Amino acid sequence: MEKDELREVACERLLQGYETQWELMSDLFAWLDLRLFFYYQNHRWLGPGNEMKNMLGLVVSREEFEHNLAKAAQQGLVSCLSYEDAAQLEEADEAIRFRLERTKAEFPLLALFDRCGLDAFERQCVVAAYAVVLDRKYEKLFAYLQDDITEKAPTCSLAVQLFLPADRTMEEFLSRFSRRDRFTELFEAERLSSGALILNRTVLEFLSTGTVSASPGLRLFDGEREAPSGPLVVGAGLAGRLDAVFAQDGPCAVCLHGGPGMGKRFQVEHLMARRGERCVFADLRTERPEERAAQAALAARLCGAYLCCFHLDGRDGEGKEIPPQSPLLEAILGMNLCRDKTFLLSQLPIRGRMERLTVDLELPPSTEEERIALFRAYLADGALEPGLTVEELASKFRFSPGQIRLACEQALGLTHIDGDTVISTRRMHKSCYRQVVHKLENLATQVRPAFSWDDVVMPEDQKKLLRHACSHIKYRHQVYYGWGFDKKIAYGRGLSVLFAGAPGTGKTMCAQVIANELNMEMYKINISQIVSKYIGETEKNLQAVFTEAKHSNCVLFFDECDALFGKRGEVKDSNDRSANVEVAYLLQQIEEYDGVCILATNLIGNIDDAFMRRITYVVHFPFPDAAMRAEIYRRTIPQSAPLADDIDWKFLAEKFELSGGHIKNIVLSAAFLAAQEGVPIGMSQLLRAAVGELKKNEIVVVREELREFADLLDG
Repeated sequence: MEKDELREVACERLLQGYETQWELMSDLFAWLDLRLFFYYQNHRWLGPGNEMKNMLGLVVSREEFEHNLAKAAQQGLVSCLSYEDAAQLEEADEAIRFRLERTKAEFPLLALFDRCGLDAFERQCVVAAYAVVLDRKYEKLFAYLQDDITEKAPTCSLAVQLFLPADRTMEEFLSRFSRRDRFTELFEAERLSSGALILNRTVLEFLSTGTVSASPGLRLFDGEREAPSGPLVVGAGLAGRLDAVFAQDGPCAVCLHGGPGMGKRFQVEHLMARRGERCVFADLRTERPEERAAQAALAARLCGAYLCCFHLDGRDGEGKEIPPQSPLLEAILGMNLCRDKTFLLSQLPIRGRMERLTVDLELPPSTEEERIALFRAYLADGALEPGLTVEELASKFRFSPGQIRLACEQALGLTHIDGDTVISTRRMHKSCYRQVVHKLENLATQVRPAFSWDDVVMPEDQKKLLRHACSHIKYRHQVYYGWGFDKKIAYGRGLSVLFAGAPGTGKTMCAQVIANELNMEMYKINISQIVSKYIGETEKNLQAVFTEAKHSNCVLFFDECDALFGKRGEVKDSNDRSANVEVAYLLQQIEEYDGVCILATNLIGNIDDAFMRRITYVVHFPFPDAAMRAEIYRRTIPQSAPLADDIDWKFLAEKFELSGGHIKNIVLSAAFLAAQEGVPIGMSQLLRAAVGELKKNEIVVVREELREFADLLDG
């Protein structure tokens, strides 16, 4: 092959810059071909008579061995060229350089050169590695020149020989590949360790598209072209602080900490949007956070973006969150970035010492006023059902901004799918509870509310008291924030209701009625899993219950609560002291809890007096009289159930003095008897079921006392 057969760098447009990257690459291909040709001419390793060209790299012939033994050590290409060849190579270099100086368009390749601060040698290595990807012919060329058919990419040794400047040593430039810096990070680390120059996948993507697409745990946010996921409704003060930090010159680590969903990434997105900047977000909750951070740092450097790492918190042996560890922080801040601000986001404050200016900013839990503003902003495109307000939602659900956004989007989306114009109360609450993440199932049992006010049979005064308790949640915002009571009452703003009455009088049912009225989930606390014989364990379990309850935004229901809230007595031994501590701790938790807590007891006399002071409402459940029992019979039977005409409700209510719980058992048992006999529910079935219920409690019914209904027992 002759030199004249090679393509040449286009010299006819020297006064014009490159318009496209492909136009530039076309000239670079011609430049690379010329270098490869000169290398081929001056570094042949086979003897002139060797005919084993098809076996290169597979067989070492005698001629090849003798030729290599006599040949001088490898050296740079420039030092081997004649004056004429060197001049031609320099001419090609100058032509490309001349046009690049006049190029105004921005190409990914030129951006990479600039943002990574590459010198001429490093740029040439990148071009050679990229050429293999763009044109498969270079795979064969490099394999031939390296005498190894499996080496389809240029090696470090070949790159140094091709691009070594005059009067420089091979050792000096080969050592560059043993360092970890902006240049070597452009190549795959494992292949580079074996000497192959293969560009990193992130680098290849950037060179082809000019950007980096989202991948698991990594996302590029472009403040010039993208809008944040929502308006900055709250947190204006923090946004101002970020602007002030951003305006300061010099390297700085900006540490934002706060609970999940508090808007840490959201604030950084808005900062980038205000400044028209890019930022790479890296999720470091992975088994190899350092590798993920390095990948994100490379993407940020290529795109000229800032780096924002989140989920920096670690976990201890018990799975609890611990503050970010110093080795990880040092690794992140030690990476080669093209921007002087690095954002570090975590739930817990960063305590590690860092050798650069560090600004710590906290995102505190959202206030009720902020939650109202967020609900109102995210529900701007929809209308709530009459009777439901954003104030009520903000009071019930102590959500983070992220949870509020997702709940509103869920409710709006389902409403639009169904073709409705108004968001129903049930749908809004269901969408809110989809955002709740808690572990309360380990300590409590969820109860599905199945009763409403129509099922409640009790004196009107007690019924009004229950409705009054519900209004405590519905109008909480108006009282505390509209009328200023929040300035007078700093804590104890939750709703606590004590139900006192004999077994079966409807305490559990009314707890479900309240949960149904408030559209809240209800969890019944398993007392057996809370109380422990070991000192300190009961308090620990109680703390877990109330901590998870704050996340769940639910109604807590303590049945037979006197087991926990018993009276404190005189301390005679360590057991008495421990019991008193448990009660005192529980009283403190009840007072500090801002949610809804319902407690039921059969023995109100056993409740500690200090506990009664902390209860918002006490509702006494009387034993039902005859009129109430008759009404309970009627309301317990569904409207769809078949009824006979011979039922004497008054007789059943007056004859059998039973609680509502017993009446429920009687009605259900009678229904099964009727179904078995294939007849409607009648007096015979109800009478037999009532007698059976009394027998369970060892109460004998005299046949003569049933008067005219005595014969029905034989049915």
